[in-house]
Amino acid sequence: MNYYAIELHAHTNHSDGSFTTEELLGRAQDFGYDILTITDHNTVAPYEEWKNNRHWSGDMLVIPGIEWTTFLGNMLVIGSKQMIDWRKADRDTIDSRISEIKGSGGIVGIAHPFSIGSPICTGCRWEFQVKDYDNVDFIELWNRVNPDESFRSRLAYEMWTDLLKKGQRISCSAGRDWRRIESEMDNTALTYIGLQELTEDGVKESLENGNFYITLGPRLQMQFEQNGRIHHLGQELQVGVAQLHVSLESILQEKLQNFGFKGERLVVIQNEVVIKEIELKENQSREVPLTLHPGYVRLELYGEAKGEKDRLLVISNPFYVV
Repeated sequence: MNYYAIELHAHTNHSDGSFTTEELLGRAQDFGYDILTITDHNTVAPYEEWKNNRHWSGDMLVIPGIEWTTFLGNMLVIGSKQMIDWRKADRDTIDSRISEIKGSGGIVGIAHPFSIGSPICTGCRWEFQVKDYDNVDFIELWNRVNPDESFRSRLAYEMWTDLLKKGQRISCSAGRDWRRIESEMDNTALTYIGLQELTEDGVKESLENGNFYITLGPRLQMQFEQNGRIHHLGQELQVGVAQLHVSLESILQEKLQNFGFKGERLVVIQNEVVIKEIELKENQSREVPLTLHPGYVRLELYGEAKGEKDRLLVISNPFYVV
């Protein structure tokens, strides 16, 4: 199992971005992404453009997507085999539209749920009333630049963990919402996705299963061993003792190396209760036995960031305990 840097939220001048499709693909490669999903507002035009110019992306995997944009909120729709009409969505029946997207093979993520709304940015804030979150694959916790400093990130985190506590199996993501060249003073978050093979089908399967994590740069390798089997993010564990294997690896992206992100402390959270804290620094590995109870277990890494101590650097998606 290898983990790859994926950007799930990016725009071109086919909607409200400044980049041409070629420029976005070139900058994504230069930054260090392995996978790019282009998610212009309500159009797959840049993906269609890329299909006739595949040399633009080099070895980077490009996946079709849109930002499904309405007056009541935005969704990231990835890999759908057909375009589902966003104009039919309303506040109380969004579940039927989400079901249509899932039926068409799409992955669904709620984009920037606590962005500023009307009248400044009508539709940017999530106002749909979802009744069945089983068809929602992830919630975008970290959005745009400096997400670690945004109160909206905290609100999205609380929305996500509240759903987890209710027994919902749902993941979190980071989205750069990339539209134009950013300041060298602004950091962005990353999503790392676990794959056996670097393919579109593999990406969609891992997004659906929750085999990915978000980070300000530091990379975590994490898995559980139980009863002779290895378990990855999003998979099920049994109640009882399991061995956590975790290691912390360096930041690969040159720009993100300039913000002083240094991991120091790993926190193990079970059903939103901290059950273990472990010192973990770069290039260190740990093996930790844990007793698991029904629900879920997930990891967070804390450390130094931008000259401040004890900042949240990495959030993993859950392992589920049955």
